[in-house]
Amino acid sequence: METTFRKLVMMLLGAIVLSSCSEDDIQLEGPNTSCEIIEVTGTISEPTVWKEGFVYVINGSNVRVTSTLTIEPGVIIKMKDARIEVVNGKIIAEGTAQKRIVFTSLADDRYCGDSNGDAAASTPEKGDWEQVYLSTSAGSVFRYVDIFYAGQSSGGNTKAFSIQGQSAASFTFDYCRIAHTLYLPGSSSYAFYGTSAMKDASVSRFTNNAFYDNGRPIYFDAFYQLDPSNLFHNPEKPAMINSHNGIYLNLNTGGSGLSVNWNNTEVPYVSEYVSVMQVHPTATIHIKPNVIVKFAHPGGGIQSYKGNVHVDPTAILTSYKDDERGGDTNGDGSTTVPATGDWKGFRYTDGGTIAYWITGTNILYAGNE
Repeated sequence: METTFRKLVMMLLGAIVLSSCSEDDIQLEGPNTSCEIIEVTGTISEPTVWKEGFVYVINGSNVRVTSTLTIEPGVIIKMKDARIEVVNGKIIAEGTAQKRIVFTSLADDRYCGDSNGDAAASTPEKGDWEQVYLSTSAGSVFRYVDIFYAGQSSGGNTKAFSIQGQSAASFTFDYCRIAHTLYLPGSSSYAFYGTSAMKDASVSRFTNNAFYDNGRPIYFDAFYQLDPSNLFHNPEKPAMINSHNGIYLNLNTGGSGLSVNWNNTEVPYVSEYVSVMQVHPTATIHIKPNVIVKFAHPGGGIQSYKGNVHVDPTAILTSYKDDERGGDTNGDGSTTVPATGDWKGFRYTDGGTIAYWITGTNILYAGNE
């Protein structure tokens, strides 16, 4: 009888522990599971493999990858006050649905246990570590990878994952999750920072990913064709979104010879550009049915050259402050309300003497409304 009672008590305690640690992310390791710690510093200058069963800890100093770093399925990487820079190298991180690869905070005891040895004295916080940074890097692969609690300020900017330069735009990012990234208002703060280099979906392969509990989720060139498989909520808890939920566009290039469909209806497309985008005569933008585009600057807007910007009648062009359409994209609750002049407008030109501002019931709060 006593043995049976003790078994029941232990089962109940186990259930309590597991439920209290489930939180909002996929759990790969039990809360009491520990892994052998390997501390990583300096430069990875020759082909290296990080193996399952270990937790790789980067604490207080950046790690540079100048060769090929292969990360096996199920590997946990914990970081504090540091980032991983890929310069003239690449990362091949291919997890599986059953064995995801996790980049997280050193204080995150859910994966590989209490790696910082402080029991419950610390808990993971947004911005505990900086980012994964690709520069002069081609061919990196991130598949079934989670990136949690990144975004520590670097030069006043906060990101979880960023690329710089055309070569770094050659990557695969598939079935990944970015969550709990620190957001700082007034800074270049995006969970995934693709820059203007991310403009070709055949080069920057970005599919089946999910963003939640971040500020601004993603930023890339206005002519990048985003795959509809990407999500802007937690797949396990759909109500968990991002505080500034939108697709943020680099609109300061004209896109010579390019064509794109803006067709995501889960979240608005957002331009924070300070002037009207001059779309190149050989470029085409199709704003598809039920899509919402928001403009954040009084001088912002978009220009159609001889009709090369096509706006479906059910699509809406509006102010960044317009919470009724596309939700509270600027993340300020009811602090601000939309007003005429919040953005410049939608302009038509024939490249010569004809130019005018287009109006309509689906063009809201523009200065030339």
